[in-house]
Amino acid sequence: MKTFLPYTFMTVPLAAIIGFSFLIPLIPAEARITFKAPAALGVPGRRVAGASRKLEQCLLDNKPLTAIVPQSNIGLTTAANPVLLFYVPKTSAQAQLELVVLTADEKNIVTKQYYKPSSKAGVVSIPLTNASLEVGKNYHWSFSIICDSKARSRDHFVHGGIKRIQAEPGLTTQLKNASPQQVVNVYAQAGIWQDSVAKLAGLRYSRPNDAELKADWEGLLQGAELKADVVNAPLLQGQEAPQLQ
Repeated sequence: MKTFLPYTFMTVPLAAIIGFSFLIPLIPAEARITFKAPAALGVPGRRVAGASRKLEQCLLDNKPLTAIVPQSNIGLTTAANPVLLFYVPKTSAQAQLELVVLTADEKNIVTKQYYKPSSKAGVVSIPLTNASLEVGKNYHWSFSIICDSKARSRDHFVHGGIKRIQAEPGLTTQLKNASPQQVVNVYAQAGIWQDSVAKLAGLRYSRPNDAELKADWEGLLQGAELKADVVNAPLLQGQEAPQLQ
């Protein structure tokens, strides 16, 4: 198991995080998405995998594995089984992907999930399928490209945090009255990154040629200062996406 720096979660009351989100007007469908990062919320992490001294045999290009998370390295969610998103570079058939979710103190493994990557580079959605997150608890995740299962020090990996929160009644009401595209911005305005980006990815999967959704995607990821290679990468689904093993 990889060793990480001890986690110190900096949190504020949920009311402050949501910032009276029930007062936020619903935006028109054509408007751009704006993520309001919660104040005083952050954990140690790594959004972009470190560069190799030489190109690994299982990596077929030099673009790094990247976690699609805010600069704080932590995403809030209201979901028991949230979706994490990553940019995965092109890999060979021998590679394997691994998602590990731990308790915040890293003493207990919540779940491990393994995937066979496709031969294409792009953004992938990885749902947490084997375990559910508890409300009010912080978790630590890591996502790795395993090139050699007998030499895990050669892994390319990213890591960060996720916390499940309870949506306040005002936010729940606003979500019920919003269109699918407005829901993305409601979550973003409330600082709930994981639900916002996952909902937007889901819309783009179903409407890949929608220019407004593409603009929303670019705005959300550029606001998190993710690189252009990630922002403009295709979203992989179906047989092009990693397959659960």
